[in-house]
Amino acid sequence: MSTVTRDCSELTSSCINPVLSATKSVFEAMLGCTPIRKGIALKDSSRPRYEISAVIGITGRANGTIAVSLKASTAMEVLYRLVGIQADEMNAEVCDAVGELTNIIVGNAKAKMEELQLSISIPNIITSSGHNVHYPSKVHPICIEFDSEIGPFTIEVGFAPEQS
Repeated sequence: MSTVTRDCSELTSSCINPVLSATKSVFEAMLGCTPIRKGIALKDSSRPRYEISAVIGITGRANGTIAVSLKASTAMEVLYRLVGIQADEMNAEVCDAVGELTNIIVGNAKAKMEELQLSISIPNIITSSGHNVHYPSKVHPICIEFDSEIGPFTIEVGFAPEQS
């Protein structure tokens, strides 16, 4: 394994705990449910598991991407739990709710990684089966699978050290 790849993997691994902690606290506080981690693995493709993803780019002493991918029914329940609006299909309100949820999770995780002096982008929302999420070159993102009473979702995390 090259030094760059090892540095990326170590950095990504060190960012997992703040993301896990933020996910748990945000789901409990904002959605009234506790996410249960079902698995964690290196990503083997650029395709997220579910139909809707909110993707946030990160810059600072590390560069990377965090993506929250949800099953459509999970995303619709996020909208209902956040603002009390029911949706029968994916629409702009569902996308906004998923983007806001992701923004809160990443913002909370960022606060726990102060030493990296991170800035985060606004979430980009992708809604289609088979979409791709791209990470910085040489980054091998980690995918964390969750289940919850509102449905399944994954969080993908991939970081590279700042280029000098």
